[in-house]
Amino acid sequence: MNRIKRSILSTCRGYICLCLLPALVACGGGEIEEAQDEALSDDEVMGREMVVADTWDEGMFFEKFAASNKYGSWDLNDDEFLDEEEFTSSFYQTWDLDGDGRISKSEWDTVVANYGVEEADWTAWDTDGDGYLEMAEFEADFAQIGWHSAWDLDKDSMITEREWTAGVYQLWDTDGDNQLDRTEYIHYNKYYGQ
Repeated sequence: MNRIKRSILSTCRGYICLCLLPALVACGGGEIEEAQDEALSDDEVMGREMVVADTWDEGMFFEKFAASNKYGSWDLNDDEFLDEEEFTSSFYQTWDLDGDGRISKSEWDTVVANYGVEEADWTAWDTDGDGYLEMAEFEADFAQIGWHSAWDLDKDSMITEREWTAGVYQLWDTDGDNQLDRTEYIHYNKYYGQ
């Protein structure tokens, strides 16, 4: 009789183990994926998060941007605000994709499309006709886009990091659904993800 009980008990244990095996494998798979994420760069992980999330709301966009510390590098006087000069400079630095201190016609074509500045005319901005925008040329026409005053929600002539990200978020939310989907969010890494 004891032998039969042991046999039944052994069979039950085997069956229970067999039933639990898929669950254990599933749990172990999560740990493996998490370990793989640690080996990926931030940009790669962020891209994977985007696949999972599919959309980003304004709060998620702000958190990602704040973690980049781009805003802090533009705030030259460390007062946690961008005055109009710092604001303009932030875009000049951002739009100078190769970081050579000037914006080429090729860079211009890319950024005006990515930021929805359809009414901007290269020849009007490149006043000396040398094929590049220097900071002085950029400043003269950038103010006419009107983003500084439009994004300054509290009308104190200063742009907070939250106002700045809200402005860019609204530019890229082309369908106006208050979510950035993958096609709208695609520009983030090019301009702010490094």
